[in-house]
Amino acid sequence: MNMKKILLITVALLLMVFLVGCLDYKAYEAPAGDDTDAALLSEIEQLEKELAAGPTTVEEDVVLPELKEDTGTPKTTSETTSELKVITIKENEVLKLNVKTNDPDQDPVTLTFSKPLDQIGQWKTNYGDAGEYQVTIAATDGKLTTEQKVKIVVERVNVPPVIGTVVDITVREGQIVNFEPVVTDPNGDAINVDVSEPLKSGTFATDHTSAGEYKIKVTASDGELGAEKIFKLTVTDVNEKPIIAGVQDLTVKEGTKVEIKPIVTDLDNDNLIIKISDPVGDDGVWLTEFTDHGEYQITITVDDGKDVVTKKIKLVVEDVNMPPQIVEIGLASN
Repeated sequence: MNMKKILLITVALLLMVFLVGCLDYKAYEAPAGDDTDAALLSEIEQLEKELAAGPTTVEEDVVLPELKEDTGTPKTTSETTSELKVITIKENEVLKLNVKTNDPDQDPVTLTFSKPLDQIGQWKTNYGDAGEYQVTIAATDGKLTTEQKVKIVVERVNVPPVIGTVVDITVREGQIVNFEPVVTDPNGDAINVDVSEPLKSGTFATDHTSAGEYKIKVTASDGELGAEKIFKLTVTDVNEKPIIAGVQDLTVKEGTKVEIKPIVTDLDNDNLIIKISDPVGDDGVWLTEFTDHGEYQITITVDDGKDVVTKKIKLVVEDVNMPPQIVEIGLASN
């Protein structure tokens, strides 16, 4: 209730006590012309009506603070603001907070920081840490603690994928080459990796035609940035010796023609030199005579410039008896 009502009620109560002691104020009639007393009585009656109606509810203007016993435990207060302070850095940078404090009591102040900050308010960011982080900074004098929250924004910094070490490879024809590059992305992005032929599939089964040098390119891309490395694959030649076929032991009769036509193949497609021993000769043709009967060992030799292969066959020329011939008839001398 307001001060005016309190004052009026107090006055009315005093007046009532006074009147009750002297006379019944309700039976009291004010002398004519005494306006002051009549007004006072009227106001007293109005106050009686208000008191009879019950207490009036009003707002309290003063709130007494709650007293608590000091147990020695630091009390925490939080500084709230409409917007958090924002600190922006880039990935892979070092964040170092510089926090200034003031204690009116000149007490020593200790700072603590929530993760990802360390105990001294620093954080070495890495690629892949992009995002927003809300950290809490607490300052305490041992009795009271103040906290303030800060938003840290780590901006993404894209870097290209990293291709692991690649070295030159040397194999021999006929060997199988397996190759799988090791590729990583510091940002954790999806990577598209490509290897040039003949190792595109990761496996190369060499054969007799694979000899040579190959430049192998490894590329990796995260969709924005790329990397590449090149190494050399050497396949050394393993000579495939020529193969002689199409010949076998022969038996012919005197006076017939001998033909030896070997079928020679070379998987390396090397230039070949083919020789056939006498009496047949390199052309492989021999017209026998009636005095050539006998057994012959024929050697076929093939040289591809790297290796020489031979094949031997037996040639039998059978005797054919021919009748004597009269070559000339003349007068005999004495």
